[in-house]
Amino acid sequence: MATNFFEALHQIATDKGIPRDEIEQIVESAMLSAFKKQYGSTDNVRVLFDRDKNSVKLLTRKMIVNHVRNEAEEISFKEAAKFKKEISLGDEIVVEENPLDSFGRIAAQTAKQVIIQKIKEAEKNIVFNEFKDREFTLINGYLQRKTRDAMFIDLGRTEGIMPFKEQSPLEHFKTGDRIKTIIIGVHKNSKGPSIILSRTHPKFVERLFEMEIPEIYDGIVKITNVVREPGLRTKISVMSERDDVDSVGACVGMKGIRIQSIVRELEGEKIDIVEYSPENKTMAQNALTPSRVKEIVTKSDGGVIAVVENEQYKLAVGRSGHNARLASRLCGFDIDVKTEEQYREFLSSSESRAIVEKLFSIKEEETALEELGLDARIVKLLEDGGILSVEDLVEQSFEDLIKIDGIGEKTARKILDIVEESVDFEDEEDETGIEGAGKEVKEEKEEKEEVEKVEEKEETAEKVEKETGKEDTEGDKGDVKGE
Repeated sequence: MATNFFEALHQIATDKGIPRDEIEQIVESAMLSAFKKQYGSTDNVRVLFDRDKNSVKLLTRKMIVNHVRNEAEEISFKEAAKFKKEISLGDEIVVEENPLDSFGRIAAQTAKQVIIQKIKEAEKNIVFNEFKDREFTLINGYLQRKTRDAMFIDLGRTEGIMPFKEQSPLEHFKTGDRIKTIIIGVHKNSKGPSIILSRTHPKFVERLFEMEIPEIYDGIVKITNVVREPGLRTKISVMSERDDVDSVGACVGMKGIRIQSIVRELEGEKIDIVEYSPENKTMAQNALTPSRVKEIVTKSDGGVIAVVENEQYKLAVGRSGHNARLASRLCGFDIDVKTEEQYREFLSSSESRAIVEKLFSIKEEETALEELGLDARIVKLLEDGGILSVEDLVEQSFEDLIKIDGIGEKTARKILDIVEESVDFEDEEDETGIEGAGKEVKEEKEEKEEVEKVEEKEETAEKVEKETGKEDTEGDKGDVKGE
């Protein structure tokens, strides 16, 4: 093959970023396809590359004959003598051929198509391998064109797609504008790799913080969670293991200069930066920023009730409830925002009583049936019948037991006898009852004695009072008589 053709192929490979070994494999595949197209077989041929001379040759093994019938496998004695002097009929000889001279027009066209196809496939694979490991990384591009459903971004070697759902409603771009996006997916298809881009994914905001704030990039401040409703608000929780670092202050920057650059990139979207806390109450209070929370009450289901003043309610809930929704997603549990009046009504409701009962209810531990020493077969029959513990069993009567499949009268009596020997609930109740009754009698007796003492004191006082009154009356009468 001509040297300039071989060099042209390597120049194409260099421009496309295809390795030299791979371009040689492409050329070899094309040569073999062309040879098969012309001669029908490739069993006796191989492709040889000479990198020193920048050339490629076909090596074919042919048999020496007088009259050639199959040019792919036979060569005439006269032609063979040009390659080797000591030959004879019937010998096999390896012949070097120039592909350009060996192939006809159709075979050469086949080689051309194979080379073009293989180069395109190699280029697709290179682009795919370049982007497949860059998921959730920032990338810059230029808006090439846009439709109702998507924007097409020029990324240099390939084109990225940003679907409509991945576009913020606040943002409007024109053709040729520079756009910063994040890669959220790389997929292979027949037309080449499909690079999916986004400006609404929470990771996009996280990468912007890493780019703008050195403390986050260096790992001094860590982002624990990011939640977002594009175009409305973003909430991000941060923390630092170093006591001398204010994680929220580091993100905001002096006079808000750091956060403002991110807000500008998001076209004015509101961003709330809150301090992370492992305590649910503190975390919920922080997450409801910018509202002020008066009280946080823990619920039995793991959520909380945030009580706010009336004038803070709309701020805490947000437009269409977006602030409360984002706060719940940021914390990982439900946050129910109520005013003081709503909370008082809630405390008097049946729902509140049910929550309190559930919160303070204590579930008694149940005793396994195996503790009674029952056979495994009987235990299995009882469990199939819905009796799963000793506490369930003691509530069953003889009639209840014989209704269970597999348990007859004899087995039922045996079970009841074992229960009667092993479980002594009635005695405990009797003892408790006797003890309680004795205590009540004693209390009644003491109360009666106390009443009798009080009555006796009252009678004595009344008698003394009567006697004193009588003496005073007699004295008065004597004084009157003396006068």
